[in-house]
Amino acid sequence: MVPGESFRQRIQQELKSAKAVIVIWTAESIHSDYVLSEAERARIAGKLIQVRTADIDPHDLPPPFDTSHVALIEDRNAIFAGLSRFGMLEGFKPDPSQPLPVYGASRSRATGRGSMAVLGIAALAGAAIVMAAYRSSQPAPPRSVSGEESAAAIATRLIGQLSSGVTDSSLFAPDVRLGRLGLMSRTDALAELRKTHAAYARVNCRADGAPSIVGRAEKAPNGFRAKVVSVCDLTDKAGATTTQRVPLEVETVPDTQGNLLVSGLWQPEANVFWKPKARE
Repeated sequence: MVPGESFRQRIQQELKSAKAVIVIWTAESIHSDYVLSEAERARIAGKLIQVRTADIDPHDLPPPFDTSHVALIEDRNAIFAGLSRFGMLEGFKPDPSQPLPVYGASRSRATGRGSMAVLGIAALAGAAIVMAAYRSSQPAPPRSVSGEESAAAIATRLIGQLSSGVTDSSLFAPDVRLGRLGLMSRTDALAELRKTHAAYARVNCRADGAPSIVGRAEKAPNGFRAKVVSVCDLTDKAGATTTQRVPLEVETVPDTQGNLLVSGLWQPEANVFWKPKARE
């Protein structure tokens, strides 16, 4: 901008010319009249990409922005997929089977000169670089035995929920990644998991041995990834029972109170607990 130029007119001009508009919902921005105004312009124009910080629940969003999906700001795969939908990233193919993949800078090419979309990409890339540099400069968090025990306990509880029809939604984070199905809301994830229970007359699952901790969570340094083997007796409507042995990897992340919640589930090709999207 040049001295004396109007912020309002310039913002309106950039919003109009942008191919895509990324709005980041935070504890501050959900209460900002300016952000709400600019987001509404982008929504009406059909070019809005919504992301949010982890402390914002989808239900916290002001209407009408709570009626469409909003990804976590750490989920770069979702952000780049959104940009690709608007033709911003040539040749980008999201891989939802991997949580939070890094999109290579050499593959990222935005079109449209002087648009806010280009500025948005640069801002996100800059923020990611700064966050990565900060995290790499920090000492590794101390190993939390209680946290690992909690993650293992949640993995065991999850097996029990698979038998009961996944009735306890409090076990899950607001957003859950189901393997190749990708990141979705807790409601959608529970609906997918309940499909298996509804397809059978009876489902009886149990853990085969104790869960093991396989590493830190991708989305939170204080979370853990646990591996547990489930053995499920599946009785169909005709009364025939088959037994499936399915390893599960369970990602847990802490909520604002420090309680670990399930934020991701991965299963092998058996696809017992949910079905993958059809490949094109």
